[in-house]
Amino acid sequence: MIIDQSGVAEGALNLKNMLDGIVPRIEAAFAEYNVELPSRRYWTMGQPAIDCDQLVVYFIEAFLGTPGEEVGQPQRCYVPRSATVGISIAREVPTVGVNGRPPSAEKIQEYSGKSAIDSWVLLESARKFDMWDETGGYGPGIVVSLDVSPPEGGFQLVNMTLTMTIP
Repeated sequence: MIIDQSGVAEGALNLKNMLDGIVPRIEAAFAEYNVELPSRRYWTMGQPAIDCDQLVVYFIEAFLGTPGEEVGQPQRCYVPRSATVGISIAREVPTVGVNGRPPSAEKIQEYSGKSAIDSWVLLESARKFDMWDETGGYGPGIVVSLDVSPPEGGFQLVNMTLTMTIP
């Protein structure tokens, strides 16, 4: 089913347009470092299911104000709007084999190296999000944090939380 958005007012598309632009910016950062991303790449509203190697951008929240301002403080209705998104790179990791043996330390470290590389390049990609427009003008700043979750279900996630102004 295709959802027709042709009659939607341009202003109503601001959040969608911002989300549309995040995956290509991450792809560009990984290409600069010659690091291959999983082939499955998309954005979604809310926490995604982790069922394969993938890059997922997911909407967490939006608020009145600029990144770093305390949410919950009174704001005027004309201030900028900001959004917080999660960016996750899921990659398969070694698990206990059919024989019940745990993976070797070498294998664990080898796969951890992939997560370390993903972490660094994803953190470096943050510079592509403090832009007010495509001409390269800087915006009001961003807030970024990065963590790695424990392996679960045969996958490990590198997670970046990004708060940026919605252009």
